[in-house]
Amino acid sequence: MDKEVTFFLKYSDKSNFFIKILLIFILFLIFTLSGYAERDYEKEEKIGRRLAESVEKQYKLIEDDEAIRKVSQIGEYLKEASGINKINYQIKIVEREGPNAFALPGGFIYLTADLLKYVHSDDELAAVIAHEMGHIIHQHSIKQLQDKQKLKLVELLTILVTGDSTLGILSELASITILNFYRREYEEEADFTALELLQKSSHYHPVALLTYFERVSSEDMLKPDINLGIFKTHPDVNERIEKIKQYLNEHNIPLNRRLTTNYLTVRGDYYQENIMFIAQIMINDELILSFAGEDEEVLILKMYEVLANFNHSLRLDLAPYELVINSSENDDYATLNIGGEEVVSLIRKDVQYQGITPLEALKVTREKIVQILWRLKLKLPVLLLRE
Repeated sequence: MDKEVTFFLKYSDKSNFFIKILLIFILFLIFTLSGYAERDYEKEEKIGRRLAESVEKQYKLIEDDEAIRKVSQIGEYLKEASGINKINYQIKIVEREGPNAFALPGGFIYLTADLLKYVHSDDELAAVIAHEMGHIIHQHSIKQLQDKQKLKLVELLTILVTGDSTLGILSELASITILNFYRREYEEEADFTALELLQKSSHYHPVALLTYFERVSSEDMLKPDINLGIFKTHPDVNERIEKIKQYLNEHNIPLNRRLTTNYLTVRGDYYQENIMFIAQIMINDELILSFAGEDEEVLILKMYEVLANFNHSLRLDLAPYELVINSSENDDYATLNIGGEEVVSLIRKDVQYQGITPLEALKVTREKIVQILWRLKLKLPVLLLRE
C-alpha cells in the first residue's frame, strides 16, 4: 500500500477516536450538569405556604412572645451555621398533643407547646429545630414524594405549585411532613445535619440531640402508650442513637449529658447555728454532704470550691468504682475522688458537730451519689442497655 494512503488511514482512525472521546465527554457534561439545575427556593416556599395555611386552620397558634422570640433566635443561629441564606425559616408554636415538631418545604417549621415544656434546655430545643431544618435543607419530603410519583423534580414542583388536585399529591406531601413519614435514610441524614449545625453553631451543644433521643426512647420503654412525638421509638431508633454517639466520638465531642440536661444539678447553701456556719451540698435537691466551720468567709469559699469540683467531675455514666475514698490512719482526714480527681477533702473539725469522722461522712456521700445515679438510670433504661 502507498505510504501516503497508509498514513491517511492511520490519521483518520486517530481523528475518529478523538472525536468519539470528545462527543462522549460533551454528552457526559450535558447529562451531569442537567442534574445540577439551580434549586428553585421560591417554588418550595410557595408549596410550603400552601401547606402552612392548611396547618394553621387545623392547629391553633400559640401567641407567647417570649417563646416565639426564643425559637426565632435559635432559628437564626442555626440558619447562620448552615450557610444557606435562601431558605426563609418561619418557626411557629402550635397547640397539639405531645412533644412534637414537623417541617414543611420552604422553611416552615412547627413546634408543639408540649415540646417546649419537655426539653431540658435550649440546646435540646435547638437539636429538634436543627433536625427539622435538615429535612428542609435536603428536600426530604419532596424527594420522597418524587420517588413515589416517578416524576422529575421540576415536574413535581410545578404540579405542587399549580395545585393539580387530580393527582392528590399535595395531601400526600402533607402526610409525609406532618405525620413524619420519612424514610429511614432521610431521618438519619436529618440527624447528621442537625449534629453538624449544632457543632458549627457556637451557641448549642451537639450532645443535645443524643440526650433528647435517649430520654424519649427510655420513656417509650416505660410508658409505651404516651405520645412522645417525632422521636417516638421505632425499630431503628437504637441504631440512630448509636450512630449519633459514633459521630460525637469521631469528632471528639464529650458525651457529657449534664451539658444539655438537668439530670444532675448541684447546688449549695449554708446557714448559721450558734457560733458555727454549716454548708450543705445537694445533688438534685438531695442532701449528700454537710460540713461546718467558724469562719463564714472561709466556709463559703470551701463550699464553692466543692461545688465547682462536683460540677466538673460528675457524669451520668459514672461507675461506683470511680468514686474512691482515701483516709489517714486515724481517720482525721479523708478525701473523695471521682475519676481520679479530688472533689472534696474533710478534716475532723469539719464534721465533728455531727459526731462522725471524715471517713464516715464521705462514705455517706459516696453511697448517696451511687443511689442518685442508679435512680436516674432506672428512669433512663436506654442507658442501662448500653453499659
